[in-house]
Amino acid sequence: MTLNKKHFFSLVTVVAFLFIAAGSAKVNKIHCGAFNKIPVGEERSKPSGGCVVLNDGTKVYGDKVSWKTGMLVKDQIKVDDQKFAIKETRGYFYDGAYFGRVGSTYAKRIIHGKLNVYYTEDWVTTTSTSSSGAMRTSSRLVCAHYVQVGETGPLNVIANQGDIKEYVKDCPKAYAMIDKKDKEIRRAIRKDGLYLNQVFITYNDDCK
Repeated sequence: MTLNKKHFFSLVTVVAFLFIAAGSAKVNKIHCGAFNKIPVGEERSKPSGGCVVLNDGTKVYGDKVSWKTGMLVKDQIKVDDQKFAIKETRGYFYDGAYFGRVGSTYAKRIIHGKLNVYYTEDWVTTTSTSSSGAMRTSSRLVCAHYVQVGETGPLNVIANQGDIKEYVKDCPKAYAMIDKKDKEIRRAIRKDGLYLNQVFITYNDDCK
């Protein structure tokens, strides 16, 4: 590979990174293990199987729910043999958990109440080229957390303690739990894996 080509690919990498950075309004400081991922307050759609929830609230039941999205496929969700465009849905229930739509994909709801908390995770693989031209690949787990007000509100990203404070500020007890220094929050999570969950559960339980 010539020097000019190396410079070109380096420039492309930098430009791509800048686009990604510009599109990310907030730096995610909530690590993947900050919340307990076992759903709280969920109901089963039926004893077995699941259902797709359309934008108008209609529930379409079946035995199996599956979906696919991507650049080379049609964004689509199926319940048995019935197919729907993902954009036509609010979410779906399956195996005792609910998944809310975020764009053309879905996030798992882990806390259900006045404030709903959702979670996604995905392995992202990146490739880089060293100065000698050697290609290296690495993978890392990327997580995102969302809060939804009520049953039909949008799923908004929460990336740090400040975001959480904004949602629970009208509940003094929940606010006091999150209004701490970063190291105090980390210590509290290490001691109790349900600590952040309890902030929202306390809010949802009318500050009790």
